[in-house]
Amino acid sequence: MVVDDDEVLRRLLSDQIALMDFDATPVASGEEALRRLRESDFDVVLLDIRMPGLSGLDALREIRKLEDAPEVIMLTADTSLGTGIEAMRLGAYDYLTKPSTLDEIEAVIRKAEEKRRLVRQNASLRDAVGRPSVSEDSTPALVYASPQMEQLVSLAETAARSDSTVILTGESGTGKDVLARFIHARSARGSSPIITINCAALPESLFESEFFGHERGAFTGATATKRGLIEAADGSTLFLDEVGEMPLQTQVKLLQFLEEGRFRRVGSTRDRSADVRIIAATNRRLAEDVHAGRFRADLFYRLNVISLHIPPLRERREDIPALIEHFLARYRERFNRPALALSNDARARLLAYDWPGNVRELRNTIERAAALSAGDVIEADQTVHAFARERTPEDASASTSATSTSTSSATSHSSSDDGRAAPVTLEELERSHILRVLSEAGGNRERAAVILGISARTLYRKLREYETNSADTRLATED
Repeated sequence: MVVDDDEVLRRLLSDQIALMDFDATPVASGEEALRRLRESDFDVVLLDIRMPGLSGLDALREIRKLEDAPEVIMLTADTSLGTGIEAMRLGAYDYLTKPSTLDEIEAVIRKAEEKRRLVRQNASLRDAVGRPSVSEDSTPALVYASPQMEQLVSLAETAARSDSTVILTGESGTGKDVLARFIHARSARGSSPIITINCAALPESLFESEFFGHERGAFTGATATKRGLIEAADGSTLFLDEVGEMPLQTQVKLLQFLEEGRFRRVGSTRDRSADVRIIAATNRRLAEDVHAGRFRADLFYRLNVISLHIPPLRERREDIPALIEHFLARYRERFNRPALALSNDARARLLAYDWPGNVRELRNTIERAAALSAGDVIEADQTVHAFARERTPEDASASTSATSTSTSSATSHSSSDDGRAAPVTLEELERSHILRVLSEAGGNRERAAVILGISARTLYRKLREYETNSADTRLATED
């Protein structure tokens, strides 16, 4: 939920968050936010502090009283430390100052969402401990046609038959989580659910408590005893995604658990045991992190019993056609569009693209195209993400560009069409969007306001702000 009284910024921020693969709901006031939260479930709320009526801080106080309250990220134009401290004291997950980059916003949202998921998962797992676990529906689908993946899957099946620790390496988006679930499902532990934790998304202060659990009164806020993920995974598999991001202190205790099979909850003097198989994954070069002192050598060697590397999609292009058909079939069923298909040009574009985001990017691209396509045939211009630099079929057949050409391409990728630097903050993105629409409307402000979905009065106010800011910039430059 995006709560901001500025209708242009609210809508634009919601659209950008939707492109990050979240369902974003724009809300205009603190009062409406509380009403919606009582009616529907939200994981994360982005809440502006300064709003007419119910302020952001007052809304935060009320949100924290709700049962199963979402994580709240405050948005503020006040750069003083006091505002952020007050928000955190009232229970906000984090706060962002305006202007913030889209990358900063996405990173905080993902961390907040991961914390929310972990809190919920731990609550359900605590209830499930001591009862038979429900088996997963089926073995995860591994879709491939390349010799590299055929060899990798064969090794994964062999690894599944043992109980040894496995580490999966490869770029982000290659499918390390899918391979981890495949190994678990084929193992003797496959009848129990695999427990997953994203080490990159968990705040450092929560690591030890989430891993090993804590006793009541172990620290401020520990009002009840809580079992950790190690206990929840007893008899099953614990998948440590992005294990290279784990804090050094937690690495020591994880190593001790791997060596002895025993651990202590935070605040306890009692040793506990658990039978857990560890599968870890990382997109980092852990050997280099060991040399740099960022990762413990002894833990690296303990995790690196069986090492499986997933190559990037650009190095196994034979898999792209099979993956395209797999995802098309998925979204035909999800969107109830049995006739959905790709045009020849669209398919050629997908096959020619290098997919820097790997399988995840391919999946998201096809989902987006399937969701937005007006007809049953997905055309070429609907198949490449708005922020991706596409590689056309002509690019695929061309020879390697000279260094100067590569430099020129990199420069054009980081700039807008008119030569200016691409917007990096929401405010700059909003300004660029409004001025572009105004230009396309031939300077007609009333028509531009209709296209933007805002009132003409709001558009006039925005344009006056841009003129004032431009004048201030010129004066500062002249001074």
